[in-house]
Formats: sequence, C-alpha cells, structure tokens
Amino acid sequence: MLRTARCFLILATAGTLAPAHPGTEVAINDLTEIINTSPASAELHVRRALCYVEHTRWEEALADLNRAETIAPRLSELPLAWAEYHLARRDYRAAIGTLSPILQRQPDDPAARLLRARAFVLNDNSSAALVDFRAALAAIPEPKPELWLEANALISEPAAALADLNAGITRLGPAPGLVERALTLELSLHRTDAALARLAGLAATAERPELFLKRRGDLLTSLSRRTEARAAYAAALTALGRLPDWLRAGEPTRLLTAQLTALITPSS
Repeated sequence: MLRTARCFLILATAGTLAPAHPGTEVAINDLTEIINTSPASAELHVRRALCYVEHTRWEEALADLNRAETIAPRLSELPLAWAEYHLARRDYRAAIGTLSPILQRQPDDPAARLLRARAFVLNDNSSAALVDFRAALAAIPEPKPELWLEANALISEPAAALADLNAGITRLGPAPGLVERALTLELSLHRTDAALARLAGLAATAERPELFLKRRGDLLTSLSRRTEARAAYAAALTALGRLPDWLRAGEPTRLLTAQLTALITPSS
C-alpha cells in the first residue's frame, strides 16, 4: 500500500514520519465525534492514536492503543500502530520487538520493513537498516524518491552510494533529489565528465533546460573549460528565448538572462 494520511489508514508506507499539522487536529476532532457514537470500534481508536502520535500527544495515543487492544486484541493494524508509537518515542528496542514477529510471519511486509529499518537507524545499526530498507523498496511498486534517498544515506562508500542512486534513477526516473545527490557524489569522486554528461542529459529532456545548461556552464568554468562553458551559457540563453513573452518578462527570468549575457560577453 502506498502512503496515505496516517490518521485515516494505518501505516502506509513510503514516507517519513509526518510532522504535526493543523489537518491532524481536525482529524482528531472528527474521529472523536465518530468514536463517541461508535466507542467499540478498535479501528477508529487506532486511527486517532496515530493522529495523537503526529502531535506527540503520547498519553492520549497510549490510551487509544490500549483501548483498541482491549476491544480487538487480534486487530491486524495494531502491531504496526504500536511500532509506530514506539518509534516516534525513539524506543527502538520496543519497536524492533514489536516488528520482528510480524516479519517472521510476513517477511515481505513493506510497512513493517520500513519501520524496523528506522528503528535500526536509531540503534546505529546501519547494515541491518539497509537490509530492511532494500526489502521495503523491492516490495513497494512505486516508492517515493525520498524513501530511496533515506536508504541511500546509510551507504557510507561514495561509489557504492552513487551506484545505488543510479539504480534508483533507472527505476524511478530522474527525480530531482536523486539526481542532485548523484551529481554531488560524482563531483566528490572527481567524475566530472560523468557529472557534465548527466547535466547535458537533464537539459535535453527538461521542460526548462536553461537552469541545467547554466549549471553545466558553471561546472565547465570551474574546470577552466571556458569555451565549452560559454557554449553552455549561450545554449541556456537560446532556451530562455524560446519561452513565452509573459514568462520571459518575469523578474527571475530577466535576472538569469542578464547573468548569462554577462557570462558570454568577453571581458575588456
């Protein structure tokens, strides 16, 4: 199951723990009204508990989880909800203890894998966390790029991290976060030609190629490849010229045009 609002469906999947926000307060109020008319619904108590978790209202979350367990101790959503509560409290031991039996029965459960991966991260066990992240990524049909980046951050060796990012880009497409991280790693590894080729590829497929061309020119400038840099800046100017009048008249576009013009103008 892909990510949904935590207050409305039990743990979904691919996102990080969401911060508290006004929408969850509205959800709490709505759920409370429904619970008042259906107090024996364990599912509703679990949903409200997860809303309380988002607001770090621990006592209320705990009360709802305990109530749900009393009503329906075998409710399938309960173990994941308990794990999420423990994880939000940074109690990785309790979270792992709750999740491991689930994964013994259902080793491909992506929600449980994700939560246990994050618990292992809190326990400074990056290798175990990475195993669980990779299992979750394999089980989720369309994982979010942010989730791939979360897992990738655990790979300490730059070349291996870059290979993993390239695998993510192959699977998910050139998501900005993945591409930016890959570019950073390529530059840290002094793979400048690869970085230049990546920027050229992005420029060739982007709706707004001028920013990628500008960045390519900047990288070429840093390498003292000034002729190629000016060509990249000129291509960026050409791309700007293709924009509709209303867009070219905007302040950001006018500033970029002026900057690019200065960069390709020979100094006296």
